[in-house]
Amino acid sequence: MLIRRTIEAWLLLCSYIELWVVMAKEKVKTVLIVENQPNYTQLLVKQIMFAGLNPVVAVTGNGGLRKVNECNPDLILLEMQLSDMSGLEFVSILRQRPEADRIPIVAMSVFSDLKIQCLRGGCNEFLQKPVKMIELMLHIKKFLHREPEPVAH
Repeated sequence: MLIRRTIEAWLLLCSYIELWVVMAKEKVKTVLIVENQPNYTQLLVKQIMFAGLNPVVAVTGNGGLRKVNECNPDLILLEMQLSDMSGLEFVSILRQRPEADRIPIVAMSVFSDLKIQCLRGGCNEFLQKPVKMIELMLHIKKFLHREPEPVAH
């Protein structure tokens, strides 16, 4: 068990180092966290900041939609059980906006059976809570450091 945790910690550190190297060459990316659990929000904010990214927080779906307009995030981490709307409603509204349609959304929930609904509903990925930080960093790297799509002429 100790060896496994040591390996996980080492892999997480390597993920951070990779992100720092890439981030040094780019503008700081913004991650919108739409999460209603204060302790979980705090954990995510710390991880995002430690990775050299700019976290922005909303605790409701409507607040998240406003923050998308205000900060134009590069990635959204979305809790699926919000107080004012479901995560799927949030995604549906967001995907109707041309300026926000391409923002990657990583859905998060304790309910693993929501994964298929989330992916079919417009989310790019699903993470089951409690989210392992190594998985979170891998997904952040995957979505924030994609090669730009070629422009059609």
